[in-house]
Amino acid sequence: MKASGIFSAFPNEKVKIVKRDSSIIENIDAVIDSKKIFIENTEIDIEEGDIVERDLPSGSVEQFLVIDRGFHKGSYGIPDHYQIKYRRQSKIIDNDDNKIINQYNISNAEKININSTDNSITYKITDNDLAVMDTICSLAKGLDNEKDIIFAVNEMKKHAGTKSYIEKYNAFIQSIANHMTIFAPFIPLLSSLLIK
Repeated sequence: MKASGIFSAFPNEKVKIVKRDSSIIENIDAVIDSKKIFIENTEIDIEEGDIVERDLPSGSVEQFLVIDRGFHKGSYGIPDHYQIKYRRQSKIIDNDDNKIINQYNISNAEKININSTDNSITYKITDNDLAVMDTICSLAKGLDNEKDIIFAVNEMKKHAGTKSYIEKYNAFIQSIANHMTIFAPFIPLLSSLLIK
């Protein structure tokens, strides 16, 4: 069923929003293009750090991290609406050479292969990633939930590059919910470590 508002002339679909507190808002009409997600229902509270999800015909789920909710005040007959800027929550693996990817190695050290062929992809936490995480821990000092934030960051360090990283990332987002203005600049880098 198509939306009846200003975006009804465009292909639209139902999405759901996963809030930072893990609550879910379902059946939201949206128009998704290559740069923005348009949502006319402004009674929904959309915030930076929320995840917009849509189901694909294949049965998989596509996720978009909200980096700017893009609220637009209505004028000249156009109602209030959101033009959400997002970052797609996935990693694209370059597999042009038809390599067989059969292993994930997560480490902060170089790999050594002895008498073996390596067809794996290594998700390495770079020194820059570690420096950013250390900066986040420094910024957390003195905040009311300092221990929770630092614990969440250390958990992300341990699980970067694994499927369980998303749980640790979501726990981190929840721990900084009351301090988003401090930590928002770091979210794009941390979300880039997510894998599908």
